[in-house]
Amino acid sequence: MKAPFVQPRFEGARFTEHTLPLDVARDLAAYEVLLVELAKHLYLHDHPERQRVPKGFTADFHLHLDRIDDGSARPLLTLVFAGLLIGGTANVYFERSRDLIAECVAAPDGQLPNEFPRELLGHFNHLGRSLRPDEKMEIPRLDGAPAVLTPERRKNLVLAADTVYERPVELTGNVVEVNWEKSTFQIRPTDGGGLIIVPMPDAFLAHARICGGRERYQVTVSGVGTYDSWDRLQKVIEVNAIDMQPDFQLANTFDELRLLQDGWYSGRGVAPDKQRLDEVAGKMIGHFPDKVPLPAIVPTPEGNLLFEWDTTGDPSVDLKLADLRAQFHAFHGESGDIEREFVLSGAEEWTAFFTFLIQHVGTSAA
Repeated sequence: MKAPFVQPRFEGARFTEHTLPLDVARDLAAYEVLLVELAKHLYLHDHPERQRVPKGFTADFHLHLDRIDDGSARPLLTLVFAGLLIGGTANVYFERSRDLIAECVAAPDGQLPNEFPRELLGHFNHLGRSLRPDEKMEIPRLDGAPAVLTPERRKNLVLAADTVYERPVELTGNVVEVNWEKSTFQIRPTDGGGLIIVPMPDAFLAHARICGGRERYQVTVSGVGTYDSWDRLQKVIEVNAIDMQPDFQLANTFDELRLLQDGWYSGRGVAPDKQRLDEVAGKMIGHFPDKVPLPAIVPTPEGNLLFEWDTTGDPSVDLKLADLRAQFHAFHGESGDIEREFVLSGAEEWTAFFTFLIQHVGTSAA
């Protein structure tokens, strides 16, 4: 047996096809959790002589996603009954809970309904977490306009009872230090700010040994962080994914080179061949010797690449992409210039090239 229970409406660019992204579906699960906890609170408030709700009070309460209707995305949540009767005592409290949540969301700041317990406001850390800045969730009310939950409203609801609130976070930076005992690491964000402590998933342990303390390795952490009322990140509390990019400076450079089009140089200039660029990038990124400073890589008007190092002797490499012929040159004072040519046609030739650079370009910090 089932009966319609509530039909919220999601509005935003992601919902124009009348579908519901999976991460937004988590908001509906968080809504059900809050419904249950609030219903239990309301029952105990009405029955102060009891220490707990009756056995089976929540056992038969199950919300199902029945369908998604047009009008952006309007998921119909249906109450599926097993032993619970429509109009029964428990069901009355779930209906009250539904209506009170809507009134709480709709209430002006500082004027929350007296019936809504402040200790349950923390559930809005999960309900509405997936909403982006241009999105909103509308919850029907018995009378009047629907209650509108936006990221800002969700933030204010949580901060009404706490000093921090939770929202998704994405950090990009270098792993400065690893704490193996506490299973955490510190990341220095590339956009500035202080060090941030991040929980370390077991799957990242081996990678942490590689990239910890090495400036050429950049990591991007996606998860959940706590923020204060000024939207300053306090800490990362949950990690969903970590991507590691070795030699990220080289990777960024090759990404920029791929964007070049013919005529890039004052109306002249041949764009580098993208297939050859990918081949060279694959040989260099993650394999370039730690002992050699990363070169500046610039395109030439002929469609080739020039590697330059700002170090003793002004070493440079002219790389012709058509045949992967690399010509090295460096000034060496009275003993004469150093010149060497490589044809980088295979793994052995690249290894010899890197070994030569170690010997003639100098060392850098790992």
